[in-house]
Amino acid sequence: KVDLSFSVRKAVRSLKDEADELLRTLNPNYGMAQQVSPAFQWAQNDTSIFLTIKYTVRWNAPGALEVTDPSVNMTGNVFNFSGLGKHSNNKYKYFLSINLFDNIEAQLSSWSAASVGKLSVTLRKRWARKWPRLLGDKKTKVNNMHLWMEMQEKLDGSLSGFSSVSNSPVTCASGGKLYCVATDTCKKSENCSQCPGKTEANEEAHLCAGKPSEKASLSFQDADMDEHQLSGEVKIHKARNDFDVDTYAVYWGKSDMAKLEGSQGEELLLGEVSALSTDLDLQIPQNSPIPEGATHLLVFSRNEYGEYSSPGSLLLRDAALPKAKPSGLSFEDEDGGKDLVKGRITILRAADEEKISEYALHWGRSPTRKTTQNSFISIVKKEEGKDVSYWLSSQKPPDGATHLLAFSKNDFGELPSPVSFQIVDKTKPCLSRGEESCPQGVQVTVDENPEPKQAKVKVIVTPAKSEEKIEKYRIFWGKKPCSDEFSPSSSKNGHIRDVRQEEPLEVELAGPVPEGSGHILVFSSSPSLGESDFCVSAPFQDDQSAPKAEKEL
Repeated sequence: KVDLSFSVRKAVRSLKDEADELLRTLNPNYGMAQQVSPAFQWAQNDTSIFLTIKYTVRWNAPGALEVTDPSVNMTGNVFNFSGLGKHSNNKYKYFLSINLFDNIEAQLSSWSAASVGKLSVTLRKRWARKWPRLLGDKKTKVNNMHLWMEMQEKLDGSLSGFSSVSNSPVTCASGGKLYCVATDTCKKSENCSQCPGKTEANEEAHLCAGKPSEKASLSFQDADMDEHQLSGEVKIHKARNDFDVDTYAVYWGKSDMAKLEGSQGEELLLGEVSALSTDLDLQIPQNSPIPEGATHLLVFSRNEYGEYSSPGSLLLRDAALPKAKPSGLSFEDEDGGKDLVKGRITILRAADEEKISEYALHWGRSPTRKTTQNSFISIVKKEEGKDVSYWLSSQKPPDGATHLLAFSKNDFGELPSPVSFQIVDKTKPCLSRGEESCPQGVQVTVDENPEPKQAKVKVIVTPAKSEEKIEKYRIFWGKKPCSDEFSPSSSKNGHIRDVRQEEPLEVELAGPVPEGSGHILVFSSSPSLGESDFCVSAPFQDDQSAPKAEKEL
């Protein structure tokens, strides 16, 4: 069987379209588009007006799915839209013209076909503030205009702290007056002298005008790592109310207020950009030299009447790596455990610390290269004119670590060349039973003191085969023998004495015996790492053969 359903449906649809078109041509008005005003909604934040225009005369009514030949024009305070659409066998020319409450920035505004049957428009306000309404004339009524409630609820947060203005150059112009922004009022041109800071009448712009009344601010991070040179983007953060700013001029400064002057007394201008009611960038080319005496960047708000007297300022920070590495590094392992290290790392200060703010400690797989993983140990702040140190808590170095590395560092990075110190894992003697650094044995002679709990014996220590790590042998009374079954700490019952390597290893012991003691324990000990974890022992038998004294009646 051959399925012809698709072809049949397609042919039927085509015939229906042709029939519909034939019926439309019988209508004497067919081909003549009826002009209608489309329905639209609006909302605002501090910087923009948002419109969504629906290709229908009523917001809740069906309309055209799309328009042909769409045209959008935005200038001053006027927004115009037109486009041709079809709906219900009729042609419509949608036309919308809005005289807005205030002026907009056409070059920063935009529009697009948002979804089926709608146009989305963003109008950038000339000045960031809250409008009391969309239309310039509050008496104008537009039946198909609606507040975009859902969008406005989302945007209300950006308007917190803003109160609605009452006037604008547009509304004041309708009454033949000029706008005074300082007081949000309309004034006759001869009364601009009463507008604070804006005493000049600008009839063309419908404003009481004057020098800018607010300053911008700056941010900048030098991308040129050569000393005494700059490059990168200077970010100009616009004045909050920049309606009266035409340009922002960036100068080299000799303080946070004063411009730097050249050899001929000229002010050293870095660059100037046009104000566009948004934050702006000024590019400093690579390898731009910093003029002698320059300590700041200054930005002045400008217009045809002059500059705002107070600039935005930014302290210059010339990005450059430290010039010298630390003079040295020292460390001695005090942990004593195998593959574990701890102790104080001392960093000897660099010969030239001018560009250094701190030192960075890392594990190294060589005298110059960090380990591939987990290299970072810590940051150690510089102390002017002093060596600094860091206490390394007991830890296992990462795989492959053979050195400690110290780098000179500042906010712009690390000097690539470090100073290094080779790690020596110092272990205490006798880390495991039977090592050559363990005492080979201990002997205890028969107790010659018959008094109970009194001893007179000789303790003879057989030294370790290797005494390289050993400073002394430590002798203790013991409650239990040395064995894997009991921990040394639980076996000890009181310290007897220490015997240094150079002293005779035969010790006479005379004195009281601690309660519960039945063994003599011997540990090997190193100078800085302490005594061993394992010991050797010999039993001790208290004689107690002396007759007990009879009690007097």
